[in-house]
Amino acid sequence: MAPTAVSETNNVAAADLKAKVVEGSIEIEKSPKLPLADNYMYDFKYNHALPTIQSLGADIAENADATEEAEAIIGRLSEVLANGDADGFADLFLEFGVWRDKLAFTWDYRTFNFKKAIRQAAGDLLPTTRAKNLRFLTPAPKIHRPYADLSYLQIVFALDTEIAGAHAVLNAVQTPEGWKVWTLHTVIESLHDFPELHVADGHMTGEVSWEKQRAIDDDKVQPEVVVVGGGQNGLALTARLKALGVTTLIVDHSAEIGEVWTKRYEYLSLHFPHWADHFPYFPYPERWPTYTPAQKQGLFMQWYASAMELHVWNSSKVVSAEQSESGDWTVKVNKGGKELRTLHPKHVVMATSLCGVPTLPVVPGIADWKAGIYRHSTAHDSSRDFVGKKVLVVGTSSSGFDTAYDCARRGIDVTLLQRSPTYIMSLTHSVPRAIAEELSRRNAETLENLDKELLDALHAKGLRTWRGQRGTGNATLGSTRNGGFYFDAGACEQIINDKIKVEPGFIEKFTEDKVILSGGRERHYDLIVFATGFSNTIDSVRNTLGDKIADQCGPIWGVDDEGEFKSAYKESGVPNLWIFVGYLPYTRFHSKRLALRLKALIAGVSPSPYKA
Repeated sequence: MAPTAVSETNNVAAADLKAKVVEGSIEIEKSPKLPLADNYMYDFKYNHALPTIQSLGADIAENADATEEAEAIIGRLSEVLANGDADGFADLFLEFGVWRDKLAFTWDYRTFNFKKAIRQAAGDLLPTTRAKNLRFLTPAPKIHRPYADLSYLQIVFALDTEIAGAHAVLNAVQTPEGWKVWTLHTVIESLHDFPELHVADGHMTGEVSWEKQRAIDDDKVQPEVVVVGGGQNGLALTARLKALGVTTLIVDHSAEIGEVWTKRYEYLSLHFPHWADHFPYFPYPERWPTYTPAQKQGLFMQWYASAMELHVWNSSKVVSAEQSESGDWTVKVNKGGKELRTLHPKHVVMATSLCGVPTLPVVPGIADWKAGIYRHSTAHDSSRDFVGKKVLVVGTSSSGFDTAYDCARRGIDVTLLQRSPTYIMSLTHSVPRAIAEELSRRNAETLENLDKELLDALHAKGLRTWRGQRGTGNATLGSTRNGGFYFDAGACEQIINDKIKVEPGFIEKFTEDKVILSGGRERHYDLIVFATGFSNTIDSVRNTLGDKIADQCGPIWGVDDEGEFKSAYKESGVPNLWIFVGYLPYTRFHSKRLALRLKALIAGVSPSPYKA
């Protein structure tokens, strides 16, 4: 049985408590969790030190003309691409160079690490995928010197293949032999034969109003693509597909679009500035708050679905999904909780978030505890009813800190129970800085130094921090565990000022009237909030599409041996099933790539993905 959230209760039979199930055995918390191993959900095997000035034996001249140097580099690249010259292409790179492609050449998400792999891929791809018309885009070529020992020339440009238009970012470094490409990232941007449709005229031409016609169209839609989940990823992808002329239907269990945010705890605001979170075709208005309140985000999504005229069936769920041997889908949907509809889409997209289902640790004696109540953070709305009482929050990722902060601002006696160290960073210093593994490792060290006063003060109060998986701060954690970090949104100050207490360890057991923490520490609490996270997306796939399909899926999320996400945005292991997940900054970018891939497949112009 898949993990489920345990609702607020005083008495629940032990057999009814759910925890994460792994091959039939329940994981019971017996000892504090340690920070993640470097290789947790991380299979990448081509990491290399940065091309520093010292290691290369050369630096970019202070008076170098970025545009002039870029023109020469792009000229050489244009020549080898036009000729399909694989050896010439590979020779442009450092020995440890990287070519990352998203659909432009490979029709997949692939990364070729080091010259040997680049040469092999180029030999297979360039003779049949000729690129031409390379031209600069904004921003103009620029020399970057992020650290005293690192300099590189960045070039942003466009190119065309026979099928698609693409954009690219090239980073080149100076060596004793001249310029060499450090990294090249090529990304599909359009299909030549299938541009986005012109917007509608808007004048009323039918017999009924726009609103009534919308209702009729939604009810009668026969989708080519069914998207399960009406969160930001489902909305963005559906808007992209509509612009490409692909009829798409969102099936969402919520009564209204946006409930993924409006039904969260009332004090939640997004932890990252909104300027990285814009939706396709519909940026946030001017004067939008920097950190979007969750309820406001939900209302924005409601308006987005309406303004973009997306087909949505709310209060609906997939009852069954089956595939023929040819991969064709038959999807039965309980529409609005009122009737059963049968659909025959060409593709199904799971857009139900990185989170599977809420998980709780199974703790001995919890069914006998009568001194208070407990709930998962997904069932917790507000601390306003616990003023004058004692609250324990288990878990120190974002939800745990947010919940403790809400208690502290009301003067509630609240304790954070920290099971394992957390990566902490201030928004002041972290927001302007970039990522990528080796740069992230330096970045994490830099941020740790910048945040030293904050971190030292937290350590003095008993909060344990670390530099994150692989020493990269939140960069690798976000790509693997999808948690274990906190962007300081106010809780740190409350800890430093003794408004939030911190205790290490875990709940060892419950008695009828006490909570026993590890080491035999006896405590009394009126409320326990388990901010203990979620299972993997595969549980959502299993609950929606069934065991047969879920068992065919590959691992979801985490980093593969090339450095790409597993199963997300590309082949899932099941024909014509796609997994679209990730944070808001990913939504706008990856929705375009997946929409173009689906359009090309439906139109019959997509080459097979490159698999060598």
